[in-house]
Amino acid sequence: MQGSLGDKWIEINLDAIQNNLEEIKKIISDDVKLIAVLKANAYGHGAGEVARFLSKNGVDFFAVTFLNEALELRNAGISENIMLFSPVIDEEQLKEAIERRITLSITSPYDNKLIEKVSRQLHIPVNVHLKVDTGLGRFGLKQEEIIPVCRLLQENPDVCIEGIYTHMAEAASTNSSYTNKQFDRFMKAINELEKEGIKIPVRHCANSAIFLKYPHMHLDAVRIGTLLTGQYPVGSFSQPLNLIDPFKFKSRIISLRTLERGCYLGYYRTYRLKNKAQVAVVPVGYNDGLVLEVANKPAGLIDLLKIIIKKILSYCNIFRFNPSVKVNGKNYPVRGKVFMQMALVEFPPGVEVKIGDEVEVPVRKTLAAKDLKRLYLGGEKTLPEIDC
Repeated sequence: MQGSLGDKWIEINLDAIQNNLEEIKKIISDDVKLIAVLKANAYGHGAGEVARFLSKNGVDFFAVTFLNEALELRNAGISENIMLFSPVIDEEQLKEAIERRITLSITSPYDNKLIEKVSRQLHIPVNVHLKVDTGLGRFGLKQEEIIPVCRLLQENPDVCIEGIYTHMAEAASTNSSYTNKQFDRFMKAINELEKEGIKIPVRHCANSAIFLKYPHMHLDAVRIGTLLTGQYPVGSFSQPLNLIDPFKFKSRIISLRTLERGCYLGYYRTYRLKNKAQVAVVPVGYNDGLVLEVANKPAGLIDLLKIIIKKILSYCNIFRFNPSVKVNGKNYPVRGKVFMQMALVEFPPGVEVKIGDEVEVPVRKTLAAKDLKRLYLGGEKTLPEIDC
């Protein structure tokens, strides 16, 4: 295995994904459809392989953000429903999407007119979902645009309005007022459609956070991504699931030296050894997603204070607030500034460690390179990796 995997790879435990799927199904009513969200390469787990595994275990509806992601699933042999969240604004790409039976989102009158035009040229049936903007502000139909869009689509025999959906802005917040306001706006839009005689079969607004916190918002379908990959969304939840993280980023020690107390480690000498130690080089850096953090503006004063406190504790080298790697089941600290493609790890002198030893590294899953080798373990049988 060492020769074939090289000095870094990812292991995906399919049994863990199966466990997470079963945990999710315990909460879903029989009349609610599960839409498995596999955007961003299934959050780093490998979209094609994960989709194939889920389809073998009863999942028949997938969703991604962009057309290239949907086509990747088709090329991986996924014949089930695949829905796009983002609009397709190029006519040639839209033709390909319709020909490959991709379910499209209509987010504006522009999308509507383009789909209307292309579908009439191709005479190929196409399913669409209407995206309604209820307060996220990213994209979506305004309330006054929904009925005119539906009326135009109803005149086209090749277009089926399969679904209508929205996306919540504060799903994980402890304050539910804005989420409830968005939900009320969404239901108002649906009620107005039904008054006009337009009944859309699949209504959905629940991502993983809404799924956990607001059971009455499950409606006809729920969109689940992070929970399938063994992680809770950001926030606190009163209905915990027994999730298992299927993802392990593995590497190997490629250099090992013993350095004396007082030696500096890394650029700008940000760490100085307090004792004699073994210092290992691991070929994983911030280019691979190690120690990278999302740099959005803090959500509020409390969020800002949490960030500041964590930075201070990290600066003081408090162990749990600094990155560490796992070797032989134990955690050891990353020292100094992480390099672009490498990191330094400190081991006490008495620890038995050698060049070539496996190292489990905590990287951001979604930043893991798509071309990095992924090894799929468990399930009824190990799935071979797909070359798309």
